[in-house]
Amino acid sequence: MSMYTLAKELFPPTGIERVVRCNFVRPDVLNVIVAKSSVLEIYSFVEPLQADLLPRLDLVASYRLNGIITSLGVIRTSSSGQHGLDSVLVSFKDAKMSLLEWSFSNHCIVTVSIHYYERDDYKQEFLNNTHPTEIRVDPSRRCAVLAFYGDRLAVLPFKQDEITMGEDDDVSKKWPYMPSYVMSLSDIDIRIKNVIDMVFLYDFFEPTLAILFSPQQTWTGRLAVRKDTCSLVVVSLDITHKMYPIIYSIDHLPYDCTKIIAVPKPVGGLLVVSANALIHLDQGSTAMGVAVNGYAPMVTDFPLERKLQDLDIALEGSEHVFLAPDQILFTLRSGDMYLFELQQEGRSLSGFKIEKVGTSMQTSCKCSLVPGYYFVGSRYADSMLIKYSNKDEVKKKKKTPVSINAMDLENELYGQDIEEIDQETDKTKDEIESAMESGESKWQFEICDTLTNTGPIVSMDIGQRASTEAHSEFAPQHELVAATGSGQNGALVVFQRNVRPNVVRSTDALAGATCLWTVYCRKEIFFEGVSQFESRSAGIEEGAEEVYDKLLVISKDNFTLVLATGDELRQLPNSQFYVEGPTVAVGSLLEDTRIVQVYAGGVRILNADCRITKIVPIGEHLSIVAASIVDPYVLLQLHDGSAMILKGDMANKDVQILSQPSILNGVPINSCCIYADTLSSMLTIKEAPTMASLRSFASSAKKHANAKPSSSRPRKRTKKAETRVMDEVELDLYGPEPGDEDEDESESEEEEKVDNDIKMESDLLFDVNMEGAQSKAKHDMANPEGQSVQATHWCIIYRSDGALEIYHLPDFKEVFFFPHFDLLPEVLFDAPSHQDTKPAGHAHEITEMIMVNMGTKLRKEPYLIARSYRGNIAVYKTYQHFPKVEKNVGKSVDPSERLAIRFRRMPLEIVAREKLEDDDGAGDMDEDSQAAIEREIRIQEKRRLRKAKNLIPFSGVAGYEGVFCLGSAPLWLMSSGRGLPRAHPMICDGRIVCFTKFNNINCKNGFITTNANGNMRISQLPTKDIHYDMPWPIRKVHLKKAVRHIKYHPTSQTYVTVTAVPDPFVVKDENNVAVHDASTATATGAATETTNGAAPVSASTTNDATDAKPVAPKPMHTGAGFRPSSERQTLELVSPVTWETVDKYELQEYEIVTSIETVSLESTQDASGRKKFIAVGTSFLRGEDSTMRGTIYIFDIIDVVPEPDNPQTDHKLKLLYSEEVKGSVTAMAALNGYLLTCVGTKVVVRSFEDNETLTGIAFIDVQIYVTSVKVVKNTIMLADAYKSVWFVGFQDEPTKLVMLGKDYNPMEAMNVSYLIENQTLHIVVADSEKNIRLLQYAPFNVQSFSGQKLICRGDYHVGSQVQTTINLPKIVLSGSDEGISHLTVCGTLDGGLCMITPIPEKTSKRLALLTTQIVNGIQHSAGLNPRAYRLLQSKDRLNANPVKSILDGDLLFEFVALAANRQKEMTKQIGTGVDRVMDDLAAISVAADHL
Repeated sequence: MSMYTLAKELFPPTGIERVVRCNFVRPDVLNVIVAKSSVLEIYSFVEPLQADLLPRLDLVASYRLNGIITSLGVIRTSSSGQHGLDSVLVSFKDAKMSLLEWSFSNHCIVTVSIHYYERDDYKQEFLNNTHPTEIRVDPSRRCAVLAFYGDRLAVLPFKQDEITMGEDDDVSKKWPYMPSYVMSLSDIDIRIKNVIDMVFLYDFFEPTLAILFSPQQTWTGRLAVRKDTCSLVVVSLDITHKMYPIIYSIDHLPYDCTKIIAVPKPVGGLLVVSANALIHLDQGSTAMGVAVNGYAPMVTDFPLERKLQDLDIALEGSEHVFLAPDQILFTLRSGDMYLFELQQEGRSLSGFKIEKVGTSMQTSCKCSLVPGYYFVGSRYADSMLIKYSNKDEVKKKKKTPVSINAMDLENELYGQDIEEIDQETDKTKDEIESAMESGESKWQFEICDTLTNTGPIVSMDIGQRASTEAHSEFAPQHELVAATGSGQNGALVVFQRNVRPNVVRSTDALAGATCLWTVYCRKEIFFEGVSQFESRSAGIEEGAEEVYDKLLVISKDNFTLVLATGDELRQLPNSQFYVEGPTVAVGSLLEDTRIVQVYAGGVRILNADCRITKIVPIGEHLSIVAASIVDPYVLLQLHDGSAMILKGDMANKDVQILSQPSILNGVPINSCCIYADTLSSMLTIKEAPTMASLRSFASSAKKHANAKPSSSRPRKRTKKAETRVMDEVELDLYGPEPGDEDEDESESEEEEKVDNDIKMESDLLFDVNMEGAQSKAKHDMANPEGQSVQATHWCIIYRSDGALEIYHLPDFKEVFFFPHFDLLPEVLFDAPSHQDTKPAGHAHEITEMIMVNMGTKLRKEPYLIARSYRGNIAVYKTYQHFPKVEKNVGKSVDPSERLAIRFRRMPLEIVAREKLEDDDGAGDMDEDSQAAIEREIRIQEKRRLRKAKNLIPFSGVAGYEGVFCLGSAPLWLMSSGRGLPRAHPMICDGRIVCFTKFNNINCKNGFITTNANGNMRISQLPTKDIHYDMPWPIRKVHLKKAVRHIKYHPTSQTYVTVTAVPDPFVVKDENNVAVHDASTATATGAATETTNGAAPVSASTTNDATDAKPVAPKPMHTGAGFRPSSERQTLELVSPVTWETVDKYELQEYEIVTSIETVSLESTQDASGRKKFIAVGTSFLRGEDSTMRGTIYIFDIIDVVPEPDNPQTDHKLKLLYSEEVKGSVTAMAALNGYLLTCVGTKVVVRSFEDNETLTGIAFIDVQIYVTSVKVVKNTIMLADAYKSVWFVGFQDEPTKLVMLGKDYNPMEAMNVSYLIENQTLHIVVADSEKNIRLLQYAPFNVQSFSGQKLICRGDYHVGSQVQTTINLPKIVLSGSDEGISHLTVCGTLDGGLCMITPIPEKTSKRLALLTTQIVNGIQHSAGLNPRAYRLLQSKDRLNANPVKSILDGDLLFEFVALAANRQKEMTKQIGTGVDRVMDDLAAISVAADHL
């Protein structure tokens, strides 16, 4: 029986592999673009106006591409350059690249072109592009090249404004590039092959490319025969005539060269980086190199300066960034940071000065931003925005923020997120300051912002959430805990799909509540006959009770209850609230001096003593169904579709009905609200800056940057840094300081030399200074830092014909109109002429709409949120639009008064399928029956009395502002203000019908919810170490050491982890005695002293006394100074309550854990006959000349008396049994109460008898190396590192193992898992080429040869390396006819999660047709083909065609964000309905919702 499956990404990859900086979104804002596997993210670099706030990175947009990003390049084309913007070239694993630009009108990326080079005549012997494709861009942006298929080079020329390139074709003029062409590198020089790296050079008239290659390959073992095999060629690319003359070349470079770096003026030339040396080459000067360790003279004959070889640093795998034109910061693979300074004499390089400036994490990419800042991306740790400065300059400026000394940067790098780091900084402030004084390095670094990374996930397990709450009414909750990071960046990441509130108190006394409100109101105080109101700020500073909410108003079906909040909730006697019926809305007005109560018949205004000050009736035959209260306005929506608006007067504390404009009584209103703009984001066209003004300001900022040459020495940059404090506005008004003018005159010659380089706008940080432009952008566009700004008020109306209208208050002038909001399109734009206003017929879809600010106190952004009748949420974000003023829009419309904003729909993969209360029992009766008519009358009467409100805005809940969505699957819509909005579902035990924020002395910054069963809970949002700005709420626990494995023990509810720390490797003789070499030890000691000292050392070609080393000469090496190291691993028992280690078991020297499992073995200690144990398999790594041995450990976790001050230490690890075996124990599992172990090439089943000894009872020989094993009942699935998968059966009596079938196709299987659907079992295999394959044991299939061959049932390219998998039972929606199913969750090395799940046959066929519609019907980012991306990738020729049966869930969920008319059109093409497809997607979205 076949199984239908679907693959979907649960959590996106987070490890950053590539980064560039450019002006991509706006000409006055610096953007940082990062690549995370197949995800492209765009950030804005923001420098706050407040001096006490650090710069940050704000996420602008994120895109999932259908391809693996291999490199990024920044260019400025003729199309984007006219707006002062850059374009981005993106290359992919296949031989293709896409040109992307930013669309102002739609606020998204657009694909200008895609260049595809996967032709058969280019591939030759390549089945796929095994060589990574790399883009290199000319610094003058004249062309870009793409290297692929070994020796192929694609050249993409770009049009220059001043050069027409002889084109006369009108069609070709609309493209910003000229036709690309492909050439072979052997055409340039026949010796060019095995290309290592290439880069464009500065300061050449034609694009000049330097190519590093190895014509003859060698390796370390053949250095005695062949060394210095690398060569370098510098080629001039004549794009017009397609000629490539060689400018110069050099041979006999070290064999271990890894990359080349182009050096700008004033030094020029290029640097060749090898593992053991750094070599500078230039056309007009002699090559100069410096050895950085003792291996250099052994592996190369290239002339090198050896004065710095005592540093003992290795440059392979290092990343670099320019701090200045002559200063390069290298971060080594170990994390050490070294500053290389290029010293000059005249125009030639005279020497190198190398200084260790600190320790960071292992990096994968770096990028310079503005002077003083750079970005570090990493696949192994959190990526960071770093601020660097010279300590001498910092002391002069006397900066108040605590800076981190470079030598002690680890405390910050491996600590909490930057937002939570304040407490740690307070604790270590004295230590940091003392270290700053004692350290000799003059450089210091400070972490400004952090991008959380959850990868690489090397192991994971699911366990029950530990809770210390007194109220635990919810069902058992689970969490996914993953071992991530590398080295000192090791951490545990806790994945939680649902928000889990901390319940403070619960009660059932308030059953029947339909709505809740909390109110705060200031009391009126009479002092000497003068009426005054108590101050809010005074109460906050003193921590008085007045800052908390005073009243809790509860509306029920027939009455209203008013409670006073304090130490306890009590009913308020003698209040003058309207309590005879339900309440529509409650809020505060007139700066919290009055309380407004809206009910069906009118509005009551009360003071802080709950006494009526005014009653506003609305009419005898009218009824209020909804209200929006925003000080000083109250907007009332009536049952007949009209509206009324009230405004409060602060002077006389009165509320009056405004004169009702005709627009409130026109087309019936479905939903309306009032928005108070405190961020200055709702700007009209005449108020907002134009694109021309932004472009001119950005160019003026560059001129200011050019006025002070960025290529000056650090001593000159000191003065520049001091003058940066002057505001740009003052600079425009009063001009530069006199000292600056003198400096400019004295350096005029140097300016002329450097001016050309600055105009090139290279990727170096010192070319562009955007600080002033960004400050201007903040003033022009918004006030993101939350400063007090006079609020403007706007009325947003959604009508029954589907139109969205925005009016300015109080004059009710229309400023925005969109006719088809009911379609929920991607972009909402202003249509002032009211054209195309014919209703689309989807107005019933949207039942509620609201516009609010979301974010935190420091950073907020406006969002428009709509809810459909089935509970789906659409979130729109405002963005500034630069319109072209239309002249023929009508005489009555002034274009300058329209809003200069648009709305962009944000991607949310939340699919809600709320059960309609109005549909209860509707399916059992005829539409024309009398019962149906009476039911419809009741529904209309209910709607007349009160309109259901499911979008509840909140503020102050754990410091967040956002919207809470009621329903059976409640949602938190929230944002950190620094990125995209996130939708986090909340775990609950019933439909949530009421919500309100609640700030009380017993529950600070909390909230109150009530479910359909009448249970009211007062809760708080957990915030400790939890990141809500990620797609899932996650918690990252830093351990500061590598974590290799993690397993959950359900009996003790604890986790067992395997941690590793580096351990020096000591050579021992046959008697296990350490061998000491006195001479080597002496050299090593000298090297260690040199390396650890912070004093800089230098190498020079001159013998001048001024160039002498500042430190004493060190003895020359008699041997290499590096010493090997091994890992010392430890088993640690971790409590999930505090995530602290409660017990340890240290393994032997050179003993590595290769497998660990929680196994259920036969035991007489438990009544069930089985007990959970921890089985550990290890290997001893002593080198190639030692026989491999391993050990099997059996641990039990026992209960003990905890320590007095730590109740979590109530468990201990107890070693029950250990056995040394001949071979490595690579995998283990539990098998019917026995222990299955894979030792070497044997699989042995062992019985744990009397908890004392392991006895082998059955075995089978396998092939090479078993990487993973899974057991289902009495069947075993084995994954081999080279021989794919074996399927083995176990027979108990007599005990034996029998091979049932295997996969005969060669495959490097890294992990094995399974899928179950009723009686069908599929084997899931993850290979080393980022694929997942499904295999089935089908003995009745003719092609399986009676089951001996496993049949392939599906294959799917994940795009990320799957390292670990877990199996979970599939969750099905209520009412579904699906049987028992199990799915697989995969953890990848990129930090992401994905799942493979079985789906019903009808669903699969329906979604397969929908996949075809989506592939052909929508535009995909970067122009990539989703089907081609998911095809099986293999470096070997396949014996059979791929089986494309696994559906792409990521592609299918793009259907959710489509406009309603597009959804209806697609589903009509496949013969189904939108609701049916949405139900299918909802069932998939909850399949793995255990967390």
